[in-house]
Amino acid sequence: MDQDDSDLLLTSGKDDWGYLSEGSFQYAGDVSLIEQYQEEEPDASTESDSGQSGSSRKRKGSPLSQDSFDADGPSKRLRRSASSEIPYSEEIHIIAHCPVADALIRRTGLSHGVRYELARLVSSGQLKYTDLTEGRLQALRGPNAEAVARIPEVFFGTQSPSALPDPAFATEIAANSPWQELDKEEEALARGPYEGLGNNPHYPNWYGGKIEFRGRLQVIEDGKSKTFRIQLDPPTLGPSSRCTRRFGSWSFLRVKIPLTAFHNASNQLDLFFQKTFVIWGCVFRACESKGDNVLFYWTDELFPSSQRIKERLSFEEFIEWHNPLAQNSKQLMTKWASRIVLGFSNSVPGPRLEQDCILPEIDIVSEKGSDMTDGCGLSTRNIHRLILNQLSLPNLPTAFQFRLAGYKGMLLLHDDSKNEEGDKVWVRPSQTKIKYPEGKPLDPAMLTIDLLRTPHMRTPSKISTDIIVNLAENGVPHEEFARMLRTSIRELVRGLTTWDGKDAMYDLWTNVERAGGVLTGRRAREAVGEARVRGYSNRSPEDVELEEEEADEDGLSSVEPAVPRSLAWWTDQTSGCPSTLEETVMVLLDTGFCPQNSPILREKLKQVVVKKIEGRTQNLRFEVEQSCTAFAVPDPYGVLGPNEIHVKSSSRNLKTDSGPIDIITGDVLITRNPCKGPCDVRKVKAVDHPALRNYVDIIVFSIKGDRRLIDFLGGGDYDGDIVTVIWALLLVLNFKNAEEKYSVEPQGLDLGFTRQKQTVQDFLEETQSWDRAQRLKAMQVYLLGALCDTSLVGKYSAMHDNAVYEHGYFNPRTVKLNSKFCRVLDSPKTGFKVKPETLKADSQMYSQGLGPKWKAASKKKFAKSRLNTSNTTYTKRDEEKLGRFVMDVLRRAAEKEKDYLLGEMETLFRPLPKSPDPDLMRPWNAALEWAERGNPDLVKQKKRDLDLIASHVQNIYLQHKQSITANAKGKANSPANFTDLPIEVRQDRLRAISRAFQSGPDIAELPTFIDESMVARYRASYAYKFDAEQNTWDGWSRFPWNVAMRDLCVIKAAALGPYKVVMTQFYERFKLARRV
Repeated sequence: MDQDDSDLLLTSGKDDWGYLSEGSFQYAGDVSLIEQYQEEEPDASTESDSGQSGSSRKRKGSPLSQDSFDADGPSKRLRRSASSEIPYSEEIHIIAHCPVADALIRRTGLSHGVRYELARLVSSGQLKYTDLTEGRLQALRGPNAEAVARIPEVFFGTQSPSALPDPAFATEIAANSPWQELDKEEEALARGPYEGLGNNPHYPNWYGGKIEFRGRLQVIEDGKSKTFRIQLDPPTLGPSSRCTRRFGSWSFLRVKIPLTAFHNASNQLDLFFQKTFVIWGCVFRACESKGDNVLFYWTDELFPSSQRIKERLSFEEFIEWHNPLAQNSKQLMTKWASRIVLGFSNSVPGPRLEQDCILPEIDIVSEKGSDMTDGCGLSTRNIHRLILNQLSLPNLPTAFQFRLAGYKGMLLLHDDSKNEEGDKVWVRPSQTKIKYPEGKPLDPAMLTIDLLRTPHMRTPSKISTDIIVNLAENGVPHEEFARMLRTSIRELVRGLTTWDGKDAMYDLWTNVERAGGVLTGRRAREAVGEARVRGYSNRSPEDVELEEEEADEDGLSSVEPAVPRSLAWWTDQTSGCPSTLEETVMVLLDTGFCPQNSPILREKLKQVVVKKIEGRTQNLRFEVEQSCTAFAVPDPYGVLGPNEIHVKSSSRNLKTDSGPIDIITGDVLITRNPCKGPCDVRKVKAVDHPALRNYVDIIVFSIKGDRRLIDFLGGGDYDGDIVTVIWALLLVLNFKNAEEKYSVEPQGLDLGFTRQKQTVQDFLEETQSWDRAQRLKAMQVYLLGALCDTSLVGKYSAMHDNAVYEHGYFNPRTVKLNSKFCRVLDSPKTGFKVKPETLKADSQMYSQGLGPKWKAASKKKFAKSRLNTSNTTYTKRDEEKLGRFVMDVLRRAAEKEKDYLLGEMETLFRPLPKSPDPDLMRPWNAALEWAERGNPDLVKQKKRDLDLIASHVQNIYLQHKQSITANAKGKANSPANFTDLPIEVRQDRLRAISRAFQSGPDIAELPTFIDESMVARYRASYAYKFDAEQNTWDGWSRFPWNVAMRDLCVIKAAALGPYKVVMTQFYERFKLARRV
């Protein structure tokens, strides 16, 4: 390169200087051209590598003039210096970067959160670089919690809800707003690099790394060409991990890939994510891929100069800190790369250990070489006590899933009096995934136990369609599943439709709560990043439906607004109206409404019941009452015999024909997911052994025999696998174990695969003479290996389903496909790759058509098939040769049951007579009578005040009607119906209406009213009355409930008799106890 070329010059056909716009640049010629802006007044950050000031290279126009900017124009071809550390041969992807703005941002000293938010708004097109003037940036100085809240006002003239937070929404805001947490994390890590790891006396009961900085890949298609760009999303509170605690939340960016792009192998996403990504001069590089997410690390590089950020590790230094190559040289590179994910496991920091308290423990290996304790070590009781107190668990955890230094898996209570004191763990060779230099002290982050999950025995459990197929193929009659499906659905429906009896409404309230998982959902929403370790779940039927929306899948449905929006499924604290159906029903029930006489409750409850019926009969998953799920662990004492397990709960909640018990004995079935092969369900014996009496809420497996017992279940181990145990008599009696030959790989499987056999040592030797850029690229090939052949797992799963249906469960072809599926599933770490000719042959044989009709019917929306189908027929089955298929039987039974139950529900929930609730009308009617009393002037004023209330309500009524009927006109693929909109959009619209409703009329305009509570009472009552008058056909609408549910409930409770006012924080923790 010529000396002139080393100067960073912009090559453009225009006279004005252009700026880097968002997107990826593919430059013509042999050299990538990168712009470096030089201000007219030199600054240390703009000096060239030789130290010469760049002031001699002047821009045309002033540094911040409009002519300087070309944010909306085409990308410019840029040239960079040969001395720059960023390799000139690689492509640069600008997420958000402008040299002028970058210099201003640095000089202004903006916080991490403000810098990120500005980048997000630029990446989404809501801000231009011209908007980032020095005056505006100066207004954004200060802590994140204060400065970020000023962004909407500074740039858009609107005020963020978080600037003046409503105390009523404090819990919701705190559950998701990251800014105060980010301020605390910045403060802590400014004190020292280990301050965010937890166990810190300066910050008791706190740890860092809980802010998620996220983005999403966007696919831009222009005719035949296709490009990618990354759009940033608002950061949120989320789960923490070892790496985010150690290096700060802001050091990582997680990018989600839309499923349509993820499963399209022709996109070559691994090549795209090997680029250099830039946000305000900071360089991010992809360091890990898992599923449809790619994780980026903020390196020490500065774009486009060769300067380094002294406080940061380079990309290679970070990898070496986490997963050093030299110490793990005997591993395959694919295996080594798969271990990177261990540092990013969602976790909570537990106790911190001394390095000499991590002790070795040998694995127990059978005579035939099977590792009987694979993945599970031991820990002292004191560690379990610390975790019990830290997480406020109801019982001492007998085991927990963990990460510690380079170890992973489970730690089981070492229930030995000699180990009563001290914090020690014993880890096995099978748990050692990453090795670190011997004799050197480990980083405190490595010595902190990362808690992933604690034990929870869930009962009853649902069985998947794969498990049903296995049970049927191994002897369980088809009619038994049809009976269980009917029983499961009818018991659910009976619990939601039994309204008579002494405790009927209490039982109904409890059954609705269970059906919607309301209490655990509330806890999960509040716990945010700790929900998983505490065993909470935040999934509702509505959640599942939204996940299936095509708009959510492609990630392009909307641009996140500059002003924050509400969180999904949180109650509107202005009106008191919950967001979920089940919570709405519960609020109405515990206020005193009954489905026999309340149209709103009746309709909401009907929706709950109908959705449950449709869901259960569509996905064909149902609960087996006599079953449970829990962690699997190996027998710590070796007291269990071959094919024996120990199943004990911490409470008497395991159902049997003779009543609930806490321990299961006798023949049982065990299984886990995925359940694809004939041997993936096994009949074993559950026993009660006194030595294991303290091991509750886990499933203890025997360590005797020739082969690890859980290995039969699809190659399971004890590093955190969850096992289902079934003791339902008719299932167990009819089930026969498949021959063990089906649990081993068939001969000839290797012929269909190639394998990447490069070891870490081979990699080190090959790349030792390469420059940094070449090494980095070569390393990323493995780190991003999961992005290659992303559609194969789904393809082979579908092909196996087709083969099961067409050729039979035990057919050698089907069994071989199952083994291929398992290999493809593990390919990112094993290095196995399907040969192209094998994939082609398998696809031609097993991917024709739409698959079995029963399976297609289970999908709520027929999404685009991930398989290349050549026709539109369903897979056929020769019933004369193979017999009826269990899922066909179950599908017909489910459709019949659904039709019957929905017909019954139409009768049961037939509309009530059009008769408004007199209790809710009474306050307004009383107000009209009150207005007639007094002298003429007073009467006139009272009537005027009531008219103001009525006029306000009528105005809001019209706004409400327009809001729920308006759709997103002009937007592609936008839903036409209000209920089809994303829940956050619906909540935002309804909350805006309820705020408007509650804000007027002003008490100052109502001289005859004493206080706001008096206004609220009459306003709510009139809203109900006016709505009833406007809806003479139906008798009601959602309007009064959407805007004044709390006030209407107060009116109803007061009318019915004694009632008690309670704070929401208390109410949401209430759970009904059984009456003795």
